[in-house]
Amino acid sequence: MNATTTTNPAVSYRAEGYAAKYFAKQPKQRDFVMLPPRALDRITFNTADDGVLGGYVSVIRQHLGNGQKFAWVELDNELAGQFRGVPLADIITCDDSGTVRRNNDATGQPRSLCLGDYSASLCE
Repeated sequence: MNATTTTNPAVSYRAEGYAAKYFAKQPKQRDFVMLPPRALDRITFNTADDGVLGGYVSVIRQHLGNGQKFAWVELDNELAGQFRGVPLADIITCDDSGTVRRNNDATGQPRSLCLGDYSASLCE
């Protein structure tokens, strides 16, 4: 026997089956560099100085010097309008609900677009 074979192969197959089931149940980690969050998505991210923080994405921009992409995030529990540039590689989670927030009003109802023709009032 070499070092890779076991004396009881049934134990080996059971362990491999368990490992396969365990890893199949684990959620796949999203690559936020390749699939960045969208505007108004709520994200959590890891920082070296403040630990894990959360907030809403305002925009994704590239750094002018090195071309690295950053998410400009409006932080929770901070003053309105305070943003932090977060490298996409530091993002931990994203809720992907930005389109729902953008298309619904404050009560949660879909926004209705009202189009009207006011050209008759301009001619008078």
